[in-house]
Amino acid sequence: MKKSEFMPNNSHESHNDNDIGFLYNKDNNIKCFQCGRCTSSCPAARVFEEYNPREIMRRVQDGESNALTFEDVIWLCGQCHTCSSRCPRNNDPASIILDLRRRAFKEGAGSLDLREKAKLMAQSLWEKGVTVSPDLVKQGIFGDLVNFDVLRQLRGEPGFSETEAREISIPDNALEEIRTILRKTGIYYQG
Repeated sequence: MKKSEFMPNNSHESHNDNDIGFLYNKDNNIKCFQCGRCTSSCPAARVFEEYNPREIMRRVQDGESNALTFEDVIWLCGQCHTCSSRCPRNNDPASIILDLRRRAFKEGAGSLDLREKAKLMAQSLWEKGVTVSPDLVKQGIFGDLVNFDVLRQLRGEPGFSETEAREISIPDNALEEIRTILRKTGIYYQG
């Protein structure tokens, strides 16, 4: 498969703003009572001092989602969905952040450097099944975005091995499932 860019598959676009507009409906997000479970359980909040899912939810509640679309903080989320799984009110901060990113790309927001890194991450997801592959780390591409020494230290605190899960190959059938998802959601690799 030759190298190429990831392209939005407009003919198979899986959603539009109206389909996920409910995420921003104040009646849905009013359920958030700012308990802070999302932030206290968030791995990204431990790595990035300025990242706070609770604050993002508050701003969405206050109708500031358009402003958030143009802020760098939305790119710090690792999309592990821990915040969503820990929410006692069943809010979904991770999906809100993911949609803010989608809106940001649609609006041309985000630095060119960030857009290039996003393409590399998408290509790595297609080829290896992980967004940040060890190859990209070794190239130093994400050294300024993620402090991997801190991540390794955080993995060791609860007793996990410092070996990254990303260093373990994804089974072929799982990789094909990931590629199917990428195709169906409008992001696919053209080789």
